[in-house]
Amino acid sequence: MKTKSILFSCFCLLPLLSLFAAQERTKPPLLQNPKAAARPVKKSPVPKAVNSVLRIELKLDLGELVIHFKKQRLLVYAFGTNQFKPYVRELYSLNGVNLLRDAPADHLHHHGLMYAIRVNDLNFWEEPPAAGIEKPIKFLDQKVGKNAAGLPQVSFTQLIHWIAPKDKALADTSNAALLVERRTVILTVDEANQEVALQWRPEFEVGPGVQKVVLTGASYHGLGLRLPKGFDRVARHENSENLPYPTVGKGDVTPAKWSAVSGLEDGKEIMAALFGHSSNPGGAAKFFTMVEPFAYLAVTQGLDKVPLAYAQGEKFSLNYLLTVYNNNQSPEFLRKRGQAWEQTADWKTP
Repeated sequence: MKTKSILFSCFCLLPLLSLFAAQERTKPPLLQNPKAAARPVKKSPVPKAVNSVLRIELKLDLGELVIHFKKQRLLVYAFGTNQFKPYVRELYSLNGVNLLRDAPADHLHHHGLMYAIRVNDLNFWEEPPAAGIEKPIKFLDQKVGKNAAGLPQVSFTQLIHWIAPKDKALADTSNAALLVERRTVILTVDEANQEVALQWRPEFEVGPGVQKVVLTGASYHGLGLRLPKGFDRVARHENSENLPYPTVGKGDVTPAKWSAVSGLEDGKEIMAALFGHSSNPGGAAKFFTMVEPFAYLAVTQGLDKVPLAYAQGEKFSLNYLLTVYNNNQSPEFLRKRGQAWEQTADWKTP
């Protein structure tokens, strides 16, 4: 009888023992080192904005800076040390079309959206072995937030040394730089107008190792973009002055406030408009446009006609705007867009 009582008691205790074991399993594990919980977490160098729909992803090992909008890749900036220059390799419209081509077989030195000229007769545009190098040094700043109008906006600034090929192996190229550039790229998204806007704002200073620099170049040297394959031979160019294209797309230079190009890529309509700020050295912007044998658009200072010279330590800056749309915009819309950009103070600060 005594044995039966003991067995009965054990049987009754089993549910309680099972409950106790389950509670123990759900307790958080004890820290091996209680002080470890107080150690600060190493922060990412990339800024994060609360509730922002734009995001920067910096991939130093790949030499890439990627900007995402919601779940979409919007921009890829390539700055690998094995390149002749850093540039925008990919730029997408809001309907997912990439506006740019990188290193096509016919012109390997055409890199998406890039800026290059000649400095003291050193060629930074084409890329033979003796070409100049725009050497990326470091990122100085990155911001994610909104502009004064409340639109999502992101920006980054990169320090770049423009050097001769003989100096590329130097550990410190500060004294060898012909030009010291602080390049700021600002990206803004306006969903209401289905617009992606890229502001290109470099600030230059003549390097300490040179008495002066003379800026020259071909008629297409400046800020240029190689357009998608679907634009070749059929792209439609237009400009703010409604000027004709005498060469019928084989290479025209047009003074204007803006120049736009449109076409189809992947079965989708896409339009890009390029604006030159009136404060840029060299006066009114000159736009190089081409359709045959491939489509191209560049904004220049006309350095092929009038070179610009700067003395040691002298500074100058450039300001350009590139807008991308899902469909064609009217000349009146583009006129107002450019006018707003010229007049607002927000174009200077992200």
